Amino acid sequence: MNLIDYFDAGASSHPNAPCFVDCGSSAPVATYAQTQAKTCQMARGLQALGLEPGFHGAVLSGNSAAAFTAILAVLRAQGVWLPVSSRNSLESNIEFLQDMDCDMLFYMPRYADLVPAIRAAIPRIRHCIALDDASIAALTEGRSAEMFVTPSRPEAVTAILGTGGTTGRSKGVMLSNRNLMSWFASHMSVMDVQDGMTVLAAAPITHTAGILTFPFLARGGRVVLMDGIDSQYLLRTIEQERVSMLFLPPTVIYNLLAQPNVREFDYSALRYLIYGAAPMSPDKLAEAIEVFGPVMMQIYGQTEVPASITVLRVEDHLVDGKPAPRQRLQSAGRPCTFTRVAIMDDDGKLLREPGATGEIVAQGDIVMPGYYKNPEATAQAQRNGWHCTGDVGYFDAEGFLYIVDRKKDMIITGGFNVYSSVVEAAVMAHPAVKDCAVIGVPDPKWGEAVKAVIELRPGQSVTPEALIQFVKDKLGSVQAPKSVDIVEQLPRSPVGKVLKKEVRKAYWQNQDRMV
Repeated sequence: MNLIDYFDAGASSHPNAPCFVDCGSSAPVATYAQTQAKTCQMARGLQALGLEPGFHGAVLSGNSAAAFTAILAVLRAQGVWLPVSSRNSLESNIEFLQDMDCDMLFYMPRYADLVPAIRAAIPRIRHCIALDDASIAALTEGRSAEMFVTPSRPEAVTAILGTGGTTGRSKGVMLSNRNLMSWFASHMSVMDVQDGMTVLAAAPITHTAGILTFPFLARGGRVVLMDGIDSQYLLRTIEQERVSMLFLPPTVIYNLLAQPNVREFDYSALRYLIYGAAPMSPDKLAEAIEVFGPVMMQIYGQTEVPASITVLRVEDHLVDGKPAPRQRLQSAGRPCTFTRVAIMDDDGKLLREPGATGEIVAQGDIVMPGYYKNPEATAQAQRNGWHCTGDVGYFDAEGFLYIVDRKKDMIITGGFNVYSSVVEAAVMAHPAVKDCAVIGVPDPKWGEAVKAVIELRPGQSVTPEALIQFVKDKLGSVQAPKSVDIVEQLPRSPVGKVLKKEVRKAYWQNQDRMV
């Protein structure tokens, strides 16, 4: 199957069902049949412009029905979708579109002032098309709305996703139709996807939140698109739209839990609140289960193995109907149905014993074919026949995976290895803490000292000394922070991940090296 086939399956079985809904808009909602017809016209319009199969097309927009329809049109025309986030800087988007050889760009009218700079920097882009009525009418004029199916191309690259650029210039992860089919198969094997469920796309559709809608589109699901996240608005929308599923990064869930009235909304329609992209505090996770119900589901992956390395199912979060013990909630779950996962040491040997710590590696149809035009980076990531994630972890005796850190985030203090995610989980257990980043900072005695940089919940307070003692009581003196800085806001990526590299910069800027 091609990625577009999932949408077409929904259009075939539920032609009159509502498809994409712009949150808060009073505009009429297009049905699946109407949306399908429009994508056929737009795809024929793209072909008439001379864009041949394999062209690279991007959509510069926030979350909107028009943007999602444009993505489907690119896919139907056998283009390769370049997800580009409107939340990124202009410079980073230009870099990505340059590096990924963008041929054409759809854009929402509110970003029209950015288009001249993009065109000047990337002469390869032949067509820039506004997502307004006049421009789409010009593209589709005289084009048939009759349904047409693209040739089946399971190995063809259908999207190139950026790695985010948090550790340097973003690499382009090529994902094939087969990669995405494996992703959807893994998720549908652990989720009860039923006809007509409502999906809330609150996180950017250029990332997991967008692609994760396709299994629901295949069953005629209704996708509500929210452009920008406001905690109160999001909570009201879950209630009012009777949302069945949404994906959020942990930092957004923390913001929801910090709302004084979070327990006053109706979440009875919610079946899956999927979280990922960063570790989640087990204490906050237990709180989320109490607030939202037995709906939490964790997915662990990375762009190169999208959202399908391991899954902590809804039932894995529970014991006798209550939140599972803290240790289980720290797990990333068991390997996905269609992914082979192992632990590898630095010499390429697989570690079979429970508790043996090493790099997490993966195999399967889910693994990317490689980085776009970057064979060196591909070879580095795909060693010894496995995709090497750069994450450090271990399996327990029951087959649950525990991630202890990224290799680069391990702190060596006085000869001891301290995994920052372990310390972060302990810091996050304090009721005054909203979010945190634990890093190593230069220290003349220990080499590196453990530091916690924290955001507080609204109206809460804690002294550094009290927080250090709190963590020391949980983890002991070696892993406890030696210092705590309280900041108004931690730096985050467009999808809400805390940028530890940016946090570290302030403390290492005058050093010869970063460790």
